[in-house]
Amino acid sequence: MKMKESTVNQIVSLAAMALIALPVGIACIILGYGLGDTPCILCWQERTAMVLVALIAIFITRYGLKPKYLGALIFASVYGLWAGYRHSSNHILKDIGQGFGPAIFGVHTYVWVMVVFLVILLFAAVLLMLQGDKLSEKEDKNSWTMLNKSTVMVFLVVIGFNIVQAFSQTGPFPFIGQSDPYRMTFDNDKIVWSTANWPKLSSLSARGSFAIERPDFANMAVVEGSEIPTDVSLTSVRTQVLPAEIIGLATGISYSPNSDIYAVVTSDNWVHFLKGDLSEVLASVMIDGAFSVEISNLTGVVFDGDNSVVVTADHKSYVRLEYDPLAKIADSYWLFMDGTDGVKELKRSRFSTVRAKYNYIGGLGWDAVAQEYVTVTLPAKVRNNFVVSRFSNQDFELNSEAKILNTADSYPMVTGLAIEQNKAYLLSHSAEQILVMSTSSNRIEAAYSYSGVANAQGLTVVKGEFAVLNGVKGQNSVVFFN
Repeated sequence: MKMKESTVNQIVSLAAMALIALPVGIACIILGYGLGDTPCILCWQERTAMVLVALIAIFITRYGLKPKYLGALIFASVYGLWAGYRHSSNHILKDIGQGFGPAIFGVHTYVWVMVVFLVILLFAAVLLMLQGDKLSEKEDKNSWTMLNKSTVMVFLVVIGFNIVQAFSQTGPFPFIGQSDPYRMTFDNDKIVWSTANWPKLSSLSARGSFAIERPDFANMAVVEGSEIPTDVSLTSVRTQVLPAEIIGLATGISYSPNSDIYAVVTSDNWVHFLKGDLSEVLASVMIDGAFSVEISNLTGVVFDGDNSVVVTADHKSYVRLEYDPLAKIADSYWLFMDGTDGVKELKRSRFSTVRAKYNYIGGLGWDAVAQEYVTVTLPAKVRNNFVVSRFSNQDFELNSEAKILNTADSYPMVTGLAIEQNKAYLLSHSAEQILVMSTSSNRIEAAYSYSGVANAQGLTVVKGEFAVLNGVKGQNSVVFFN
């Protein structure tokens, strides 16, 4: 049965009054004037969207349920929902109880924004379903009930309070408010009008501060000034070309002395286990990067046991594998896209960081003494960092993070990492050096220069020698230095 137009009118009017009086009114009058809370830039966007939805609802009560009003209402609600998600994304993954601004019933206001706009969209959907095959037309265009008039009065009062708050605390155009606003006050000496948050043309991007270029290990970015002064040069003793089966760009290498086997990964998701003389591939698998945790652009591998390795992507997602001659690839068809028998998957997840959250990595290390996995960030134009992160091999969670103390003018492009006792050896692709870092102080203490490697992509220590992986698609090799 189709709902009467007069009933629709009263329901929409009540909804508009509730929207403008509760979330908007409480935020402005109680939190603002009462408790001194000033909206940030994103709060103003969310509040504006609610005001627009309430205004559109008033138009519906005055002129009827027309498609153009419904379209405008949905458009404003989707915008408000996006603004809520955008705002919440800054804070919702913080530790339990943390947030920004006041909380209502234990939930912060930017989360309530998403709830409000979801309710509005559900309300609009139900209202449309109750209309049957045709929208209700306004029965008497000159009739407006006391409820309609009361809704308009509440709307105007709340808007009036908002105008005063916006003009006094944020200021007229071009002032747009603050990202971290001060407490609301009418003391002229304490009010701040700011334009500091206007985006610059050079920084405009659809992804904003998340527009961080992903590393291309075949064509590494040039980083000037990352060299550490040194008089020590390593000597190349031999070069071993990798088997022809490894046709992708090799990006990581590790050696297990107890089993006398190597592991080599390529950027196109292949993992190879090789004999100790690097002459023969024992087993290979191609990781299904779209299954479960997304894995792509492999960059590091490290033995954490005699036959087990952890393989990591540049974005710190990882897979733990084991070389097992008895393993059958047919038993893991959903995990591997291609390959041979001899490899099984043990675990797949992500390393989560704090300081290094917005940086890619170029390799993975294993600290056998501390029983930790170790990563070092790659430099980036946005959110540039030089951070070492350590993860427990018990639960694979973050144990510690620290900024690396570096004397060079720029951060190096570290594409390989090996740890022996209390020293970490960082392969600097940008400076053609192996940097020596103390694992206790995180300070770069020395540097060894090397040459003759076109694209240094991995580092491991083999019987006292540095084995540097030269990643050249179809012609990968390992150069040994001492």
